[in-house]
Amino acid sequence: MIIDTLSKHNFIPILQHTISYLKKKGVEYADIRLEECVSEGVMARDGEIDRLWDNIDTGFGIRVLYRGAWGFAASSLLTETEARKMADEALSQAKAIAQIQGARVKGQGSIEKNPPIKFKYKAPCQIDPFSMPIEERLLPMFKATALHKNSKKYKKIHTIESFLDFQKTHKIFLNTEGSFIEQEVFTSGAGVKVIAVDGNEVQVRSFPDSHQGIFRQGGYEQIIEMDILKNTPRIIEEALMLLKADNCPSGKKTVILGGSQVALQIHESIGHAVELDRAMGMEISLAGGTFLTPDKLGKQICSKIVNIYADPTIEGGAGSYVYDDEGTKARRIDIVKNGRFVNFLTSRDTAKRLGVEGRKWGVEKKSNGSVRANGWGNIPIIRMSNINIEPSESGSLNDLVADTKDGIFLQTNKSWSIDTLRLNFQFGMEIGWEIKKGRITRPFKNPVYSGTTPEFWKSCDAICGKEEWQMYGLNSCGKGDPVQSISVGHGAAPARFNKVRVGAVKC
Repeated sequence: MIIDTLSKHNFIPILQHTISYLKKKGVEYADIRLEECVSEGVMARDGEIDRLWDNIDTGFGIRVLYRGAWGFAASSLLTETEARKMADEALSQAKAIAQIQGARVKGQGSIEKNPPIKFKYKAPCQIDPFSMPIEERLLPMFKATALHKNSKKYKKIHTIESFLDFQKTHKIFLNTEGSFIEQEVFTSGAGVKVIAVDGNEVQVRSFPDSHQGIFRQGGYEQIIEMDILKNTPRIIEEALMLLKADNCPSGKKTVILGGSQVALQIHESIGHAVELDRAMGMEISLAGGTFLTPDKLGKQICSKIVNIYADPTIEGGAGSYVYDDEGTKARRIDIVKNGRFVNFLTSRDTAKRLGVEGRKWGVEKKSNGSVRANGWGNIPIIRMSNINIEPSESGSLNDLVADTKDGIFLQTNKSWSIDTLRLNFQFGMEIGWEIKKGRITRPFKNPVYSGTTPEFWKSCDAICGKEEWQMYGLNSCGKGDPVQSISVGHGAAPARFNKVRVGAVKC
C-alpha cells in the first residue's frame, strides 16, 4: 500500500520559512529539496517468491553556498525546528570550508544565476503499479520462472529467476532565487535470468537484459510491453544451447554489438567520461577519472558516423526529468558530433570554469542541467541522464548481419571492467553468434571483447536504423563517495566495429 506523505501533509511553509531564514543569514545561494521515494520489488525463483521488499523514504536536504564554498545537511524529521537546525549545520559547513579554502580558490564555487521558476509536473503513467493487486503483478513472473519444473526437456535448467521493481519519486524544490519546482515520476523495471548447468559448465541467458533487466519511466505498461513470459522459452533454449557451444575464438574480429551492449558501452566509456567534475579532478571514486579533459574538446574520439547526445526530456527514459536537482531546466545537448567531442555534462558551479577551451567549442557558461542526487540524504552531483547514440536513417539488424562477411554478433552483457580514466575496458558477454558470408551460423559461449575507448569508437562503421533503436535503462549507476546509485537511460541500436580484440573467458 502506497503512502504519499508529501500529498497528505503540507510541508511547503516549512520549506519557505527555511529559505527565508537562510537569505537573512547572507548566503550567496541556498536550496532545499524535500523528497519521498516509495519502492516495491520482488524476486521470484523457480515459481516461488524468493525475496519481497517495500520501502518508504522521506526527508529533506539543504545546500548552502557561502563565499564560494558548499555546505550540505539533511534529515528525515520534517519539522520547522529540524529544518532550521539543518540550515545552520549546512551554513556552518560552508563557512568552515570557505575559511580553509581561503584566497587559493576564491570564487571557485560561484554560480550563474537562474531566473525564478514555478513548475509542477507528473510524468506519464498509464497503469499505476502500486494500485494493482500484487497477485496480478506477479503472476507472469511466477509462470516464467516455473517453465522448467517437472520437464525432462529442461532438466539441465538449474534455476530461473525473475525481477520486478517499482519506484515512485516525489520531489519539491525551493531556492533563494524564488523557484518552486514539484516533480513526480514512476520508474518500472523487470527482467528474467535462466541458469543452465551441465557438470562444471554453467551458462546464463537473460531477457530483456542482464543485471535485473531494463528500467524505464512509466507504470506497469512498461512491464506488459516487455512480455517476459513470452520471451522466456527462447532464452531457456539458448542457455541449453550454450552448454554445448564452442568457446568464442580469439583474435581481431569484426564485431556487431546488440543494442543493450551498445548502451552499456556508451555508459561506461563515454557517459561517465564526460562528467565535468571528473575532468576537473573533483570526483575520483569508482573509476572516477577521465581521459576526456577540457583540452580534448573538438578532438576526434569516434568515427564520423557517431553522434552521441544527452537528453533528459525523452518520455520513458530512466534518466528523464524536466528540472534537475539544482533547478536547471533539462534539455538536449550534443556530446559527440560527427565523431568529435564537443561537450561535458555540467553543473551550475562547474560550467563557467571551462574557460577559453569551453567557449571555443560553444560550451555554455551555465549548467546544462545534469545534476541529480540519490534521495534526500545526498548532495546533488553531476550525473548522466539519458545518454544516447543517434541511429542511421534506416537499416535493420538483419541488414547489418547480411552486410558482414566474417564477424561475431555479441549479445547481453555478463561482466565489465574499465580503468580509472575510462580508457581501457573489457566486457564479458552471455552469447556470441558467428557470422559467415552475411549469415548467422552457430553460437559461441563465454565471449569477451576489449579495447581502448577512442580506438574502439573510431572503428565503428555502421549503426542500425530507427527501427532498431530503443531506450534501455538501469537503476543502479554508482558514483560518488559515499556512493549514490541512480537510474540512467540509454537510447541505442546495434552497431558494427572493426578489428576488435575478442576471446573467451569464464566470467
